[in-house]
Amino acid sequence: MQAILDAESNAFHASILAPVSAYHNDAPRCLPNFLWSHIGPEKTAADLVRAVEAAARHGADNRDRETDELRHSLRSVEQHVRWHRGRVVMVSPGHHPTWVDGAKNFLAGMCGGARVQALRSSGTHLRVTTVHQDAVMPYGMRLTVDSHVIEQHLWRVRNVTSVHVYMNDDYFVNRDVAITDLLNEYGGTIVRTERGIIAAGAVADGSASWAKGVLHTQQFNTQELDVLHEDYLPEALVTMWDSLKRVNRSASAAAVTSISVPPLDEAVDVAHQYEPDPLPSKSLMPRRPRRYATHAPFAYCTNMFRFFETRYEREFAAAALRHRSRKARDLFIPFVYNAFIMARPWQASPKFLPYLLELHRSRRLGRTDAMSPTQIVLDNEDGCGPASLLSGAAESDCVFAKFLNNLTLNEAVVERVRQVNPLYFNINAGFSSAEASDQLRRFLHGKFPTPVYLEVGGRTSSAGAAAAAEEGALSRLFGDLMALPVVGVVSYEEGVCPLVRSLALAFAGHHRGGVRVSVEQHGGATLREARAALGHRVVSAMPAPACAYKEQVSVDPAARGESVAEIARRAMGEMRGGVELPWTCGGGGAGLRVRGFVVDARTRGAPVRSAAALRDALAVPAQTLSLEDFRAVAVGPSEGDVVLVVSREDAEAQAVHWVNGASESDLLLTYPLPVEAYEDMDAEVRWSVP
Repeated sequence: MQAILDAESNAFHASILAPVSAYHNDAPRCLPNFLWSHIGPEKTAADLVRAVEAAARHGADNRDRETDELRHSLRSVEQHVRWHRGRVVMVSPGHHPTWVDGAKNFLAGMCGGARVQALRSSGTHLRVTTVHQDAVMPYGMRLTVDSHVIEQHLWRVRNVTSVHVYMNDDYFVNRDVAITDLLNEYGGTIVRTERGIIAAGAVADGSASWAKGVLHTQQFNTQELDVLHEDYLPEALVTMWDSLKRVNRSASAAAVTSISVPPLDEAVDVAHQYEPDPLPSKSLMPRRPRRYATHAPFAYCTNMFRFFETRYEREFAAAALRHRSRKARDLFIPFVYNAFIMARPWQASPKFLPYLLELHRSRRLGRTDAMSPTQIVLDNEDGCGPASLLSGAAESDCVFAKFLNNLTLNEAVVERVRQVNPLYFNINAGFSSAEASDQLRRFLHGKFPTPVYLEVGGRTSSAGAAAAAEEGALSRLFGDLMALPVVGVVSYEEGVCPLVRSLALAFAGHHRGGVRVSVEQHGGATLREARAALGHRVVSAMPAPACAYKEQVSVDPAARGESVAEIARRAMGEMRGGVELPWTCGGGGAGLRVRGFVVDARTRGAPVRSAAALRDALAVPAQTLSLEDFRAVAVGPSEGDVVLVVSREDAEAQAVHWVNGASESDLLLTYPLPVEAYEDMDAEVRWSVP
């Protein structure tokens, strides 16, 4: 990891672009030791994948070990939060649960029929979406296993509501939860904490100590909320905002109208060029008590995270750049949120920082006239609602549990959960033995035995012959759809391999049809030439094998300006047939004959001519897709003959996540491994060079 980061830092600060410093004779210098034996002649993609899988099996620590927590966590939500009608989004490094039924997840929301749609009224979810964490992470700093840094950006999930609930996969709902268990009578979030009060803050060392990290975060909270005045705004931050054109003023330039939320594409520049203010080295004594956060679902006011990422952009960017694994100097987000929401919920308002900036400008100009008041409503749409605090096991109704290799102690943990019967509990993993893992699975399965509708083999309580027939029909329809071709469209050759690999996540590994990628011929420079001309310095040095396609993947040129329908018709040729959507499909889909899928990943305004546009030159889908994410485009011969299109242009409207980059290697950071469905696993490994 450090070799990769050093190579990327050297490239960023180099006077000329020299990314190949990370490579030697076409082999990456930064390759992990266990993969060096898989470099060279006669080493295949299959060899590489086997080596990575073996390393994952033997190298997984307790935190990453799979013991089926996620499946049972979702079961606990459906069993005990039956009023929930919102989305379920899983953010992961590209892992989609294999126990999710592909047919139901792709089709049930639109084609499930009246009986299936009625399940929503009882809290049954008809879709879970896996979003790749890179889609919400800062460009140029996505290579990370630091969950504290990742948590800073989770609010960027598309279409997130004004209040959202965040859960780790080892959090469980143990009893029926009412809306009043998450929000108080004012709409404010309920903050659940342990009884213990955090001691005085202290700047942490370079270790990964959790205890030191809590005190480091306490030092930050104390400095910001107890020492500095609430109208404090660092001059260096204001200067940075002006330099980066973040401040939006009225036409007369008389007043600040808004301050832009930091774009993810600029965070890497901020991290390299703007240092955050250091915390005081002297331990700070808090003026108000703050308690340890519970290990339970967190109800979060989303606007507070917008405030954090704007006001503390330098701190967040520095952590994303320098902390690629958990560090004691991370800011622990639950502790930061709890401190700010209890003390200053109004700061979350998008009006607050513009007001503060105007106040400082007024003072600098020596104005004596009073500023016009700014009204902030604490309703979660503007400022955050006033929060309520529940502390201690009795009030918070939470149990912290930990499994070890000692089966007797684990049984005592199980008994404690049974006797206390809390609203929420968690199972912290402190074990490494197969016996303890099996013990945990048995406990969770005994507590949450009923599969959710979306599980493979899942049935509802009223399931019978009719339900089985409906599910069989969905399964057959899904199988037929997954055999259709996918047509991809990109503006640069470097976008082909990432797009092909992204299909494995987009279709959750179920697609088995052909893939035909068209590369737009715009007559401009290649992407590599554009990077050199524009002095692009953000380089992904993580080694990733290049693609070697099977015969069912073809790459062809496309004329500039071709419509989706024209590209699809040309790619599919004279192919007839297709899959007809049944009468149960809503949204105008019933009766349409689907002839294939199109992933339109073309670059707006290609060829790119600016450094900012270069970072968005390539993009590929970064989530699992369902039928509702596509729009139908007629391709003939009849009006009912369509292709289903997912497009970069529709990303915001459709709330579909994409991951962007300036090079093939940028996107192969997100999708680094060959996909057996599309790639020749017997081909010799070649490396993608930045």
